[in-house]
Amino acid sequence: MKDVGEFDKRNKDFNIKFCREKIIRDSVVTDIPTIFDVGGHKGQSIDYLIRLFPDSKIYSFEPDPDSFKILRKKMSCNVETFNLAISDKVGYAKFFRNNISHINSLYKININSRDSIRATEERNDNQSTYSDEINSEITVKTTTLSKFVCEQKIDYIDFLKIDVQGAEKNVLRGGVDIFKIVGSIIIEISFYDFYEKSTSFFDIEKILAPFGFKLFSILDISRNPMNGRTDWAEVLYKRVE
Repeated sequence: MKDVGEFDKRNKDFNIKFCREKIIRDSVVTDIPTIFDVGGHKGQSIDYLIRLFPDSKIYSFEPDPDSFKILRKKMSCNVETFNLAISDKVGYAKFFRNNISHINSLYKININSRDSIRATEERNDNQSTYSDEINSEITVKTTTLSKFVCEQKIDYIDFLKIDVQGAEKNVLRGGVDIFKIVGSIIIEISFYDFYEKSTSFFDIEKILAPFGFKLFSILDISRNPMNGRTDWAEVLYKRVE
């Protein structure tokens, strides 16, 4: 509780010694890490990861064809890009596109959401165009982490980044065969009802905990200005031998 204990002082000391970038860098023990970027969008995460790990080998995955056209320009000898959705099945899946491309997802946006400001406005405004701006359906190719790692003969993944807009469990379920060769995972967990499916810490940890992963840091959170809840959190898990 506020004003109980010394957490304010501890947090001040923490902020002097640590930042998001240092925590992420310290989670990788090699100067030449293999990194998986699941949900590459237009390459913003590639740029960020290269700044942190200049000599890394990055595999980046993005299912949306328009975003991928931009993402693939990042290809180099150290960066490979794939027009794929990483999920829990190999084949094809429905994919839902939105006017704001970074919220595209394997799941529909929930037009009845109580946590979405735009969905709330739609219900209160007959002139709103929100429903026309979301959930345009296409079909995308899917694979799993396990299959990809096997096909590419990858021995170890030092750092796995997952940002897939509500489909976190799908990615993890498709990777249970390879988690023993993963060092650290950074994952954005969607708690809110913005999509037709949401996730919880329990959902994530019941998959990761049997492989020795433990929560190390909550790196970022998004707070809802409309109702006060936490919409999503970006968290770092480390595997403890």
